[in-house]
Amino acid sequence: MRSEPTQLLLEHVLEDMRQKVIAGDLAGLADLERGLADAMERQPPATAEQAQRVRALASRNLGCLEAASRGVRAARRRLTEIRQAASGVVVVYDDQGRRTERPPEPPPRQRL
Repeated sequence: MRSEPTQLLLEHVLEDMRQKVIAGDLAGLADLERGLADAMERQPPATAEQAQRVRALASRNLGCLEAASRGVRAARRRLTEIRQAASGVVVVYDDQGRRTERPPEPPPRQRL
């Protein structure tokens, strides 16, 4: 089969992308972008089975990227909260889930 080496290259690049996302090497994805584009350009028409395999790999990568994106957003929110607390503002939520900002409470006194 002539399309197999290129197909394997495309699958290999998709797997490398997944490994970079799982390892947290999001900056390393840029290195693979060109390789993915090259593999896709050189890809001859795929069989239904090959297309399904690539689709499954791409779908799995999408799930990993979405999870990584949620994690990055959560980390950014947490850093913002830490900066606000350091500047004298604490974000709290009442019993109905409404967000409020207020100064931090003083630490409790220790008994001697």
